[in-house]
Amino acid sequence: MKKTILLTLIALSTFSFSPAQNTLKELPSGYFMVLAAYAPSAEQYAINYTENLKKKGIDAQYGFSYSKELYFVYSKHYTNRTEAIGEINSERQRTGEDRAWVYVYKAQNLSQATNEEMEKPAEKEKVIIEIPEETGEEDTEVAIDLDVPEKDEPKTKQVIAGGDTLTIRTDIPVSHQGLTYLHVEATDARTGEPLNIDFNVIDLAHNTFMESVTSNKSYPVKEPNSASKMIQVQSDDIGYEKQSFDFEYYTPIIDSANTVFLDNLGDTTFVKFEMSPLKKGDIVTLYKVYFYKDAAIMMDKSQYELDQLVTMLKNNPKQKIVIHGHTNGNAAGTVIALKDHDDVDFFNLNGDHKETGGSAKELSYERATSVGRYLEYRGIDPSRFKIEGWGGKKMIYDKHSQQARFNVRVEVEVVED
Repeated sequence: MKKTILLTLIALSTFSFSPAQNTLKELPSGYFMVLAAYAPSAEQYAINYTENLKKKGIDAQYGFSYSKELYFVYSKHYTNRTEAIGEINSERQRTGEDRAWVYVYKAQNLSQATNEEMEKPAEKEKVIIEIPEETGEEDTEVAIDLDVPEKDEPKTKQVIAGGDTLTIRTDIPVSHQGLTYLHVEATDARTGEPLNIDFNVIDLAHNTFMESVTSNKSYPVKEPNSASKMIQVQSDDIGYEKQSFDFEYYTPIIDSANTVFLDNLGDTTFVKFEMSPLKKGDIVTLYKVYFYKDAAIMMDKSQYELDQLVTMLKNNPKQKIVIHGHTNGNAAGTVIALKDHDDVDFFNLNGDHKETGGSAKELSYERATSVGRYLEYRGIDPSRFKIEGWGGKKMIYDKHSQQARFNVRVEVEVVED
C-alpha cells in the first residue's frame, strides 16, 4: 500500500523587478513611432532626449517596455497598426528623424502594482508524493513521482567566426528571417543625442570589409561569403571609443539579451550603440591620414579622418590634444613641408612647398604640424593642441617587416577633457 501525501510547492516568480521599481513610467498599450531606445539604467538620457525633441517642436514622450526592458522615446502613439505603419515615411520627414520605426506594446500595468501586491505569495503548485506504508524494515526506499514535464534541451549550432567557435541558439523564434536592411542607431552616451557617424560592416569569418554605413540611415546588406554568415558592425569615428557588435546574418536575434542591441521591424535589423567620446589619456591613430613620400603634404583621402578630428574638437570644447608624428626608421633625407603659416595647400604636392634636407624626427614633426595647421584652418584654436615629432623612436613594427608602413603614422593623445 502507498500513502498519498499532498505537498504544496511555491512556484518562484520570474519577474525580475523589485517593489521599489513599481514607479517606472510604463508605455500604454498601442503602437508607437519610436525615435530611440535606452537601457533601464539610462532613464535620464531618455528624459534629456525627449526634452531636446520638445525644444525642436516635436511632441515627444517616453515610456518603459517591460517586455523589452528598455525605455523608448516616441513622437506619436497610435491605437491602429495600419495607421502607424502608413505614417512611417511622413513621420520620419516631419521629425527629421529617418531612423523612426513602429513598435507595438501591450501594457502590463506592473508600474501600478502596490507594494502589498508585489509582496503577495507566489502561486502554489500541488505535487503528489507517494510513499509506501511502513514495513518494519529499517531501510525503506521512497519513490517520489513529480508530475513536472521535462524541459527540452535547447537546440544550438556551432559557427566559426574570427577564429573562434561560437555556440548560438537555433530554436528561438525571430521576427525576421534574413537581414535585408541594416539600420545603425548611434547616440552620445553622455547626452542621449543621436549621432551621425560611420560604421564598417565586416565579414567576420574572413575579417574582410563589406561596406560602410552611416548611422540613422537604412542600407541594404548583402549576405557574407562565409559558412558562418557572421557579420560585425564596428564604429569608424576617431572621436569616440571603438565599439563593435557581432551577429549572424540570417538569425540576428538569437536570445533575449541581444534585444538590448538589436531589434527588427519588417525587413530591417536595427543595431544600437551608445558612443562614449575619447577621454583624457586616450590615444587614437590617424591611420587614414596619408602623406606623400618624404613629405609633410597629405593626400586628398586624408581629409575624411581629419574632418572627424575637427568635429571631435568642436563637439568637446574643453578637450586638448597632443599630435604625435612618427616615421619608419631614423634615416635622414629630403623633407618637403608647408612653406609657412599662410600655406594652406595641404593636399597638393607642388613646387611651391618648402624642400630641405632633414632628420626623420624633423619629418615627423612637420607631418604633425601639417595636421595641426589643418585644424587651425578649420577653426580650432591652436592653444588646444601641441606638436611632437618622434622620428623612428617609437616604431610599433620592425622597419623591414611587412607591417613597416604602419610605423608611418600620426597619433592624437587627449590630455584634457
